[in-house]
Amino acid sequence: MRDPALEADLQSRLDDGQRVFVVGDLHGHFATFRALLHRLKLKTEDRVICLGDMIDRGPNSAELLAFLRSTPQVVCIKGNHEQMAIQSIQPDGTFEAWQPWMKRGGSSTYGSYIVASKGDLWSAKRAMLHDFIWLDTLPTQIVLDHIRLVHAGYDPRMPLDMQGEKELLWIRKAWHQHERPVDPHRTVFFGHTTTTKLGDSAGSVAYSPMQLEDGRPAWVGLDVGAYNHVSPCLAAVDIRTMRSTIQPTLKCDRWFERIDEPKNSKKKGKRRWRGRDNKKEAEVGDSFGLKALAMRARMFRTSALRAQRELEQVGITFPATDASSTMHEPPGTNEFSIIHRKSIEQTALSRARGPTSFRFYAKKTTDHPLNGKTSSPQRTINA
Repeated sequence: MRDPALEADLQSRLDDGQRVFVVGDLHGHFATFRALLHRLKLKTEDRVICLGDMIDRGPNSAELLAFLRSTPQVVCIKGNHEQMAIQSIQPDGTFEAWQPWMKRGGSSTYGSYIVASKGDLWSAKRAMLHDFIWLDTLPTQIVLDHIRLVHAGYDPRMPLDMQGEKELLWIRKAWHQHERPVDPHRTVFFGHTTTTKLGDSAGSVAYSPMQLEDGRPAWVGLDVGAYNHVSPCLAAVDIRTMRSTIQPTLKCDRWFERIDEPKNSKKKGKRRWRGRDNKKEAEVGDSFGLKALAMRARMFRTSALRAQRELEQVGITFPATDASSTMHEPPGTNEFSIIHRKSIEQTALSRARGPTSFRFYAKKTTDHPLNGKTSSPQRTINA
């Protein structure tokens, strides 16, 4: 449940005056998280602590986990979505998707791995197995001298050292309604519950009205809602200063807007919180990412064709084997072969869609009675 070496490292960084930030639920919004890190302008010794629920719901959990595992400046603890995903690891060491997890946002994570592996199901399952084993090693809480970090919160009716994953990863109502600090010496940073349910506006960090003896808030809620429909964003709070940094959800991560629709098309107003057919996760979960793969392939072909035409317009063309080959990729290859105009034969040049001639405009000057020069009418030379 705890990692003493990690806690000692974080505490020493705080004692040395280095910055430590806390971030709430990421839920697969990889591009937005990277934009948030860019805003923080991290130094080598700074650290960012993710409070669980890094996966599910959003469009790119696979690449987000790969980034988290390869970035030493980022520290993670386990959330309830990680706990559900871990149930997919079978006793014999294989991977088989756990259906309750798939119904609660896991299909978008599954789909993102298939997209990352370019449709190779075996590679996708192997990558999920390795990543989920890593998730299983994450601590469920971090306890330092003056702060506690946990995904969901604590049950105020139980001793702090007696609480397990059921409380630390899932608790809501009992934790939100308690009237005294659960730890009189430490501020609790947590995610799991969006701050709109804690009485704060969407996109805002929630600070407890209760204060500790030193004036710090008893708790800080950090799940500001990466897909809250009103003000979607991610937030990071500096543990030492309590200042927050907000990064709005990037357009490429706003899957909820692409599937959402108004209550009534004739009336203007807020959009529904849930999308069509009660959809609550990114479209990469549709058909386990196969639709996303098909869309990516179409976008690649369109971009390649556009680039081919632009190159031909400036004098770089492609060898043609038949009349329609200039409109498609050469058979058996994923790349275009570029030939400079000077090296191609006239027959290939005649089939190119680029310019085959040019005009040269020149002005001839003569003496002028006032300034000694005058301009003659413009001459056009066709070549």
